[in-house]
Amino acid sequence: MPDESPKKTFPAFSIKGLTKVYGEGPAAVHALRGVDLEIPAGELVVLLGPSGSGKSTLLNIIGGLDRGTKGAVFFQDQDMSAMTDRALTRYRRDYVGFVFQFYNLMPSLTAYENVALVTEIARSPMDPNDALGLVGLGNRADHFPSQLSGGEQQRVAIARAVAKKPTVLFCDEPTGALDSATGRSVLKVLKNINEELKTTVLIVTHAAATADMADRVIHFADGGIREVVENKTKRNPEDIQW
Repeated sequence: MPDESPKKTFPAFSIKGLTKVYGEGPAAVHALRGVDLEIPAGELVVLLGPSGSGKSTLLNIIGGLDRGTKGAVFFQDQDMSAMTDRALTRYRRDYVGFVFQFYNLMPSLTAYENVALVTEIARSPMDPNDALGLVGLGNRADHFPSQLSGGEQQRVAIARAVAKKPTVLFCDEPTGALDSATGRSVLKVLKNINEELKTTVLIVTHAAATADMADRVIHFADGGIREVVENKTKRNPEDIQW
């Protein structure tokens, strides 16, 4: 008989006792100091705190770009702490999208071609035109980065990240180089991706107002989590001021 018992669902990430130390001896920098955290799948989460508080270090570790010094990190039911470098590469390729403060587009390629670079290595990617349409740039596919505004370039970077249909989208200061009006348009795109594709979205920022749009806000200070707040009433990105 088939197994009719309900399948166990896992959070996007479970983190236990995570530390990260750079260097040794008196010069050692303790970037993370025993972080315990669970991030539910499908949420839009904001990691909020000043520079040096540990939020980007955490993002790099759960994004598979770095490893913790001690502690455990699970992606769904997979122990990332036990993954080989090759397994972490597969994890980043198959499950993760990254958006950074600076867009990292290839200047000699069109918007379409920048997105297509990722779809060529993904398992089951979107058509690059569909990804550009998702971020409102379907009519700019043939434009080069120099022909696009900062906000448009960031949206191309988001299209590139989501074109491979990642399970998790990591955004490190995605509005840091943008004015407030353009930043709100980028946040709206991230909100739509979270809702329409059911992608877990994590946004690292020091802009406190961004927290108002999140399902969950994780406040960082001095390498640890000061507070986790669940938003009962979320604001639309268009209403956010900073």
